[in-house]
Amino acid sequence: MAEKVYDSKTIRKQIFFLIIPVMLENMFQMSAGLISAAMIGRLSPMLISAQGICSRITGILWCLFKGIGIGATVVTAKNRNENDMAKARQTFEQTCVTGCIIALALIIITMLNSGRIISFFTSSPDTFYAASQYLKIVILTAPFLLIMSAVTAAFQACGNTKTPMYVAIVVNIINVVVGYLLIYGKFGFPRLSLQGAAIALLLSQACGSFLGIYLLYNKRYGLFCTVPEKSNLMKIDFLLVKEIYSLGIPAAFESIFWQLSAVVMSKAILSYGEVTFAAYQLGLQAELMSEMPAVGVGIAATSMAANAIGKKDGVLLKIYSKQLIRTSIAISTFTSLLIIIFPGVFMDFFTNNAEIKAIGIKYLIVMGFIQTPQNLSKVLNGIIRSAGYKNIPMVISFLGIWVVRVPLALLFAYVLKLDIFFIWLCMAADQLFKCLASGIVFKTKNVDVIKEENIF
Repeated sequence: MAEKVYDSKTIRKQIFFLIIPVMLENMFQMSAGLISAAMIGRLSPMLISAQGICSRITGILWCLFKGIGIGATVVTAKNRNENDMAKARQTFEQTCVTGCIIALALIIITMLNSGRIISFFTSSPDTFYAASQYLKIVILTAPFLLIMSAVTAAFQACGNTKTPMYVAIVVNIINVVVGYLLIYGKFGFPRLSLQGAAIALLLSQACGSFLGIYLLYNKRYGLFCTVPEKSNLMKIDFLLVKEIYSLGIPAAFESIFWQLSAVVMSKAILSYGEVTFAAYQLGLQAELMSEMPAVGVGIAATSMAANAIGKKDGVLLKIYSKQLIRTSIAISTFTSLLIIIFPGVFMDFFTNNAEIKAIGIKYLIVMGFIQTPQNLSKVLNGIIRSAGYKNIPMVISFLGIWVVRVPLALLFAYVLKLDIFFIWLCMAADQLFKCLASGIVFKTKNVDVIKEENIF
């Protein structure tokens, strides 16, 4: 058999053709929330805080469903390389059926305990009321978030990264237009303020889910158009579900640890006042806006590494890993410079409140310096996970957050009562630790070398 010839330039182009749509899709998905935050940011600090509190709650759901989507991506990529599209379709359907059951259970639990959950964050009656009204609507997006994550996983694992991007564009347009009409009460629509943002988010996610399903099952050009229909859609294949969730749950907990820590961190930051918390919320959104391209590279790393491992192509895995790491560093360095040099420009997008802006700028400058290690760890963890070490990224995330970030933040806020700037430094220390730990695992485990246990 002829030896394979690898051209680095060609592979680099292949990587960019894959990751650019992933990056754009990720940007459009996140920008829906960013623009909503920007519109709310021009109302009042109280409403920003209310939305931020609810974001901590719904963020846990998003991490769970994103993790399940990662599990589905790896399993579907494997099936694609085995030329088994019927199994890929079954993977999508089993992900949706089981995920929606989980989503409905979480909706019920959240609805019944919304008051107790929100009261953990705030004792302000106005903030409590606004957050309660927002949460009751936005929690209904849970099943749609799951379906959107599964749709994205199905397309990306099969090498189609453009379709999820187009779906994200549609979702974003609906969210922005409906949000503008309902938040501010334009063109005869009622002025619903924060509730308007929640309704816009719910409607846009629902439309995105239905559009994604249509593009998968359309009989003329859908991804599954050549796959014969099966009548046992609701029958759960426990072996397949176990495979999806054994990969997805550790990936989910990796992010959930961050969200749970954000709950504790939010409580600590609220002790500095509502304006400081509002600044943190908007600063966080501004940071997300700048890091979205590099996050796309991290998502691509999981899919591309799984693809190379599924092909049992060790040379390709090594080249993919090297190029993905270089790409992440290049993009992150550029976005770091943007944040450090122009923090005021980012904050201007979200608020016209001078006090909030001043605090948010300090947060952004600190976060700007750790963009590269933060995003590099996402790429390393994607490759580590695809190489079969599915629990290691979760353990690293746990240690960084609960051994470094949270204890230091609680010490600085409640014991030493230091300035809020030191809380930002705690977050930076966590990201540096995780990047270092991921790099050590990457080198010592040789995850860019295919071993027998890597072959799913």
